[in-house]
Amino acid sequence: MLSGSPTRARLRRPGQPEVSLGPGETVSFGRSNPRPTADLVVSDSPRVSRRAGTLDVTPFGVLLTNTGSNPLFVDEPAARHTVRPGQAHLVTDGRVRIGFAGTDDGLEIEVTGAARPGDGISGADETTAERTRPAWALMEGTAYFACLVALCEPTLRHPDSPWIPTSQQVADRLWECGLVPEPRTADWVDRRLDDVREKLPVGERPWSAVRARRASEQQQEQALARERSGAPRRGGRKEQLVEFAVSSGIVTMASVRRLLG
Repeated sequence: MLSGSPTRARLRRPGQPEVSLGPGETVSFGRSNPRPTADLVVSDSPRVSRRAGTLDVTPFGVLLTNTGSNPLFVDEPAARHTVRPGQAHLVTDGRVRIGFAGTDDGLEIEVTGAARPGDGISGADETTAERTRPAWALMEGTAYFACLVALCEPTLRHPDSPWIPTSQQVADRLWECGLVPEPRTADWVDRRLDDVREKLPVGERPWSAVRARRASEQQQEQALARERSGAPRRGGRKEQLVEFAVSSGIVTMASVRRLLG
């Protein structure tokens, strides 16, 4: 387990009771509707999607994912971030406000206890408690790390107009830079990115009893089909991986220059 207190979050909406979230919990938010599709109602405005976003409590902060069709605005003490549809943003500490385009409505989050890069992780029992390792078990020099760096490259090189490469573009970039001995396929890259998802708090959540009860019939059928096929996980959008890796300092411009030139 992580040393220190686990990540916790408090959600506040005007005129509504405070909502507390603990480690591993997830909540969705969106517009009011006769048949709500989100856990929390945050606005009556038609400019807010019925399911505008989700908040996942991870050991390293609260991961905000935009699941709607309009941008979300994250106001932090030092800066404002725009989270576009399909993108994600990690809230690591303190109090921030999530706003919606075209309306004054919003949602406030207060995050405490998030681990930071370099924080120790205690061992499984007291006999190994003095041993520590990096908060993220990603090793440079591995194929999966090279794939992650190539995935993050356009965002770091072009922060004013970032874009997410396809898996085949990542494979072609690694071949172009001489980082793989032969051309690779998109599926080869996808498998390496699945390795990354296993090591980071980003990706498809485990199927708990609570999640199974809340899932739609289609979601349950898809989960069973994935299980029977033995196919690797494809949860966790590439945008989420890039946002988490860049905002957490796992991949930096120095990493890009070192591997890709």
